[in-house]
Amino acid sequence: MIEIERKFLITTLPNGLTDEICIQQGYLAHEDNLEIRLRRTGDMRLLTIKEGSGLSRQETEVEISHDQFDQLWPVTEGRRLEKLRSQIRVGAHKVEIDRYIGDLAPLMVAEVEFTSIEESERFEKSSFMGREVTGVDAYKNLFLALHGLPVNSAFEHQIAALPYLIRGGQLHIVLVTNSTQTRWIIPKGQQEPDMPRHNVAVMEALEEAGVIGSCIPRLHLACHQKGERTLDIYPLKVTTILKKWPETGRRRRRVVTLDKALKLISDPELCRCIKRLASRLPT
Repeated sequence: MIEIERKFLITTLPNGLTDEICIQQGYLAHEDNLEIRLRRTGDMRLLTIKEGSGLSRQETEVEISHDQFDQLWPVTEGRRLEKLRSQIRVGAHKVEIDRYIGDLAPLMVAEVEFTSIEESERFEKSSFMGREVTGVDAYKNLFLALHGLPVNSAFEHQIAALPYLIRGGQLHIVLVTNSTQTRWIIPKGQQEPDMPRHNVAVMEALEEAGVIGSCIPRLHLACHQKGERTLDIYPLKVTTILKKWPETGRRRRRVVTLDKALKLISDPELCRCIKRLASRLPT
């Protein structure tokens, strides 16, 4: 089968997404213009061979048994990715929206398949679609599985910390105000060159909230706020609360229960993300 596909970066999820599924895939082998991958999606286990590059590629795919998958999956160690896939209609076309999770968050892409190259050339992208990355090596799934997020990628995001601690047997969250002290948020900042993202979260928690702690690198969540840049949130287990910190005069700080924190935060999407992360915290 010939696969004709165009791929676009997106920064904001469109309304009307349906049929969300989780996809895990890993690569058994690869070389120039050839890849052999395993994919687990729902109850299906697939072995796929893709040949070629760019807009049009040859694809051969077969379903394999769970036992066969389990025997082959360990070979993909170090060459894996995980994403949530949804669908939406754009005119006559079905568009697949992939939200990457784990170390590849908060990357999101839209993929559109076509029956011919001519049809693909007539396609007009929707308003939620950004830069086209069809054929760009850094955004191919194989490259993402091997090398992680592209350096200087086009999507914008910030790194945030969710500082937490246990008091009286209850989960508490450390909140700070924004720089104008008009609303309650969590510490956040820009990605720093050559610094792991979870370390950026530790730094922002210290500078903005005056708390010291540690993050679990692989435990984080991409929060897609309407009208805001995506937040990649890392839970931070607080060990020390400082009386004075770099932004003491610029921000107020509160340590409150989870329920109180959700009432103080005005952004409903941030509240939803904090609730999801709180449910995944180690006990």
